[in-house]
Amino acid sequence: MSVVHNIFNKRPLDFLRLNKFVSSIEGVNFEKRGEETFYYWVERKSTRGFDITIEQDFIEVRNTVLSNKTDYELTNKIVNEILIETDGLIIGEEDEQVTTFPIFNEEKICETEIRDCEVIQLLSKKDHIAIYGPIREVNFGKRTHKQFELLKGKQLRDAMFNLILKVNYQIPNFEAGNIMQVTSPDDNEKKIMKLLTNSVDCIIGKYDNILLYRPDAPIMITNDILNRFLPLGWTLVDEYTIVAPIIEQSEWEKLLAKTEKYNMIK
Repeated sequence: MSVVHNIFNKRPLDFLRLNKFVSSIEGVNFEKRGEETFYYWVERKSTRGFDITIEQDFIEVRNTVLSNKTDYELTNKIVNEILIETDGLIIGEEDEQVTTFPIFNEEKICETEIRDCEVIQLLSKKDHIAIYGPIREVNFGKRTHKQFELLKGKQLRDAMFNLILKVNYQIPNFEAGNIMQVTSPDDNEKKIMKLLTNSVDCIIGKYDNILLYRPDAPIMITNDILNRFLPLGWTLVDEYTIVAPIIEQSEWEKLLAKTEKYNMIK
């Protein structure tokens, strides 16, 4: 569900010059994400940001699902600068030359925002959907579907975008904590697990399994089980993202006791 535009350039794109221009736009950040790829977003306002990649014969501009007006308006500005710098022409999704600017007008932006939100809301009724914001992952699923099920159109869009902005910019910037990759000796399957120790403030996301530390042996559970027994002081923000500061030892012991019967380690 990405929206891709390709710029066929007569002069090469100089990222150094482009990023000097980008730096003049208030609140805009960028980072290198590959040899010929840069990622751009507006701090505290972008839901997704967007990528620019120099390919062999063209420059790709990619906007992803659940991008918001801020992302599209920033794309307009940077694309316009690229076209000036490279004397390029831009080709749209249906291999047509784009001659009307900006490439995202108000009507198209609103239409795309609402369409994306309606699709994610529909899919999340049965499936877990994860999207990557500028700062962290945002999760949608049955819980968020129920939260938004009475909303339509712009109301749905605003609610979903507010959730993305909250997860990315409005929760504490705790560290990720202990994350490990475990390979099963039986089928060589690799799983990503998070170890919780109650010794550091952390953000919990979606993992294959959660390990709750005990001196003798950890308790292994799923995110869904953990969500059922959240301790006082922990906050579930979206389908799986949890703000998890250090809690009283008594609360930690209660969590261990409640999840023991769901322990997947036998």
